[in-house]
Amino acid sequence: MKLGIIGKPQSGKTTVFNAASGRQEAVGDFSRAAHRAVIKVPDERLEKLAELVKPPKVTHAEIEFLDSPGFTGKGKQSSGFEISPELRQTDAMIVVVDAFSADAQPARDVQDLIDEMILSDQVLLEGAIDRKSKKIKLTGDKSESRELELLKTSLEVLEQEKPLIELDMPEDDAKLLRGYMFLSQKPLLVVLNIAEETLSRTDEIYREYAHLVAPGKRELAVLCGKIEMELADLEAEEQKAFLDELSIAAPAVEQVIQKSYDLLGLISFITVEGPELKAWPIKKGTIAQAAAGVVHSDIERGFIRAETTAYEDYIAYETPAALKAAGKTRLEGKDYVVQDGDVILFRFNV
Repeated sequence: MKLGIIGKPQSGKTTVFNAASGRQEAVGDFSRAAHRAVIKVPDERLEKLAELVKPPKVTHAEIEFLDSPGFTGKGKQSSGFEISPELRQTDAMIVVVDAFSADAQPARDVQDLIDEMILSDQVLLEGAIDRKSKKIKLTGDKSESRELELLKTSLEVLEQEKPLIELDMPEDDAKLLRGYMFLSQKPLLVVLNIAEETLSRTDEIYREYAHLVAPGKRELAVLCGKIEMELADLEAEEQKAFLDELSIAAPAVEQVIQKSYDLLGLISFITVEGPELKAWPIKKGTIAQAAAGVVHSDIERGFIRAETTAYEDYIAYETPAALKAAGKTRLEGKDYVVQDGDVILFRFNV
């Protein structure tokens, strides 16, 4: 899973990237470099399970963040801006917005960035429609007519100044357009980057901008990038003392990472086998046999059953023997829909 971090110049997007990754990349309008980092998804369930099973190795689920330049912040007036192909390959976008400066207008800035995505997609679509139309006319091959029709429908949506994520499309049609990787089709996590002196108003600020949230399309988080970057530089004990001093339960950047995970429609199942305790990311609704394939293709191919225990039961009963005695470990077949936090032992034969 890969998420792109975008924002207007001086919005603090690289500061947020540094806070999430623990990196020290240069910040400021002058920096045009792309930065990448693979970030662990916070999951206290792994830490609690590790206390019980004491594995030599604990592996969290991971998300890759790409801090990418390219957006001008000029909205509909933008022209000639460059979007990297790698940014188009991301699964979702983190939109960092200035909510710290005296003249900040977060809602306007979010709309300006969405407008730039729409403009970029519009240019891409116009070129694709032109090429596809010529190809069909020259070859007489009508097999791509449905794709052309969908491209034209998508362009109509953009011309109405709407992002493509607003276009509900059957899965078969969506597959035809997936390779174009439209920016405005990606879900967004809007991050309001607030000033240190407004930290006490975090909940109030969230409520003020809650209208930006659209389930499955847009989420919202509020943080102070400057404070979060300072926290990332501290050792665990110093970090806890700093958080206590500010009356903060946990680094807000953890919320950003978790909300990014949720925005992608992901859950985690857990395996406790051999020397490793590991969280595996899957889409909600994934069946057991497909989840087995995330671990290894041989396990999916030779799937027999999934010995499944709810995380809460594992914590309550502590050992496999106690769980089985209490009937808390279930034998599930290939069509079982895996639930978030399931602890699974796959049985297979190849």
